[in-house]
Amino acid sequence: MKKVVSEDIEKEKQENLSKVNQDKQTKKKSNAQKAVPILVVVIITLLVILTCVLIAYYQVYKSGKQNANILEGVYTSSYYSMVDNINNLAVDISKYSTLTTKQAKLNTLNDMRGDCNYILAGLSVIPINEENVVSATKFFNQVDGLCEAYATKLNKNEELTQEEEVMFDKIGLVLGEIKEKFNTQNYGMYDTNFNFIDASIFDNTGMNEISSGLGDLTNASIEYPSMIFDGPFSTALETREVKGLPKNEISKDDATKYLKEKVYKNRDVEIEFKNETEGDISTYDFEIIIEGKKYNAQVSKRGGLLITLSSYAEGGDPIMKGEQASEMANTFANNIGFESMEPVWLEIHENVAYVNLAPTIDDVIYYPDLVKVKVDLTGQDIIGFEAVNYALNHVKRAPQFNVAEQEAEKLLGFDYEILKISKTVIKLDSGKEIAAYEFMTERIDGLYYYYIDANTNQIAKTMKVVSIKGVQKLI
Repeated sequence: MKKVVSEDIEKEKQENLSKVNQDKQTKKKSNAQKAVPILVVVIITLLVILTCVLIAYYQVYKSGKQNANILEGVYTSSYYSMVDNINNLAVDISKYSTLTTKQAKLNTLNDMRGDCNYILAGLSVIPINEENVVSATKFFNQVDGLCEAYATKLNKNEELTQEEEVMFDKIGLVLGEIKEKFNTQNYGMYDTNFNFIDASIFDNTGMNEISSGLGDLTNASIEYPSMIFDGPFSTALETREVKGLPKNEISKDDATKYLKEKVYKNRDVEIEFKNETEGDISTYDFEIIIEGKKYNAQVSKRGGLLITLSSYAEGGDPIMKGEQASEMANTFANNIGFESMEPVWLEIHENVAYVNLAPTIDDVIYYPDLVKVKVDLTGQDIIGFEAVNYALNHVKRAPQFNVAEQEAEKLLGFDYEILKISKTVIKLDSGKEIAAYEFMTERIDGLYYYYIDANTNQIAKTMKVVSIKGVQKLI
């Protein structure tokens, strides 16, 4: 039997320890070898992610730069086109007074309408302070309406009155002032790297470089002529005597209270007084915020009635029908102090309804006191209101209808169907008011309105309903 000595035991311990250490080293090496592919995968993944981020950032930057270039091109093109057409309109107006033939006048009137449409398109695109262009936008809209009304009259072989001809002189004076505003802005723009996007940034006062350069385009700076041309019996040049407002003046606080408690009763509204406008109809001017949407309102100092209201329509398809818009407009007007109003005309352009209201008292429609309401058919809200004719003309009247309806009807001739007969008071182009029967008649070639003087039994006015770009208009 072999004898185990201490040296052997010690030797065996050393061998076992060496084996254990060798196994540990082998295991570490194996783990390290396994870790290398994992680390490589992680690094590659991170590189791929970083590459994707960089590519996405570049694409966004490139797309943003492309969009900015496109927008700059739109601003530049719209601005210079607008300026060119303002100059063209001034030339056309000065040329009109030298024309002697009907066709030449009609051609120039059509050219002026085209100028106005290009100008309005430019005003709607370029980034100008909104409040600063309201009066100018209305002016060019009404010049367009004036040209349309004059062309209609010439096509009927009727001569323009001296008062109507003089209106172009007034328009020419206003255009001279507007041109001066734009010429001031144009100084240096052609020779420098003017950037519309940089210049379009609004500061905390609501102004930007373009707005500041153009200066004041409102009624406070320019005396715009009075022209209202949209809808039946809104085409006559109104007199400037303000007959429809009480003599007593209200305070700014009273006007604010009227807006809160009458115009926007039961609505969460912020009202900020902006300034006062002096003129034939002096007003307190306010900015109104409702659910983040801005409205501009003018309240007359005399009597405290809403004279104008303006905002913008929501985008999208119409939700309301025309009849609902008429009802909304009528309720709105009657609730804010315009009593006995009834809808007399409705036009719809895309998702906006234009409703004309007139006082109807003892079954007589008073067209000279017309009020116009603009309704957003998508947002289901009143976004426009104008009561200038009402403020100028509204008085108590006692019209006489001495001719019988049957006698008046005899002037209509043959081949017609009467759809409705109404008693009215209308204003002629001369400014004279008359009592008249309104015959709405259907003929083989369309719908006609005949207005027959109820005291002289003469046809005072004839209007036909025509469709212009899908919109029904009276001409």
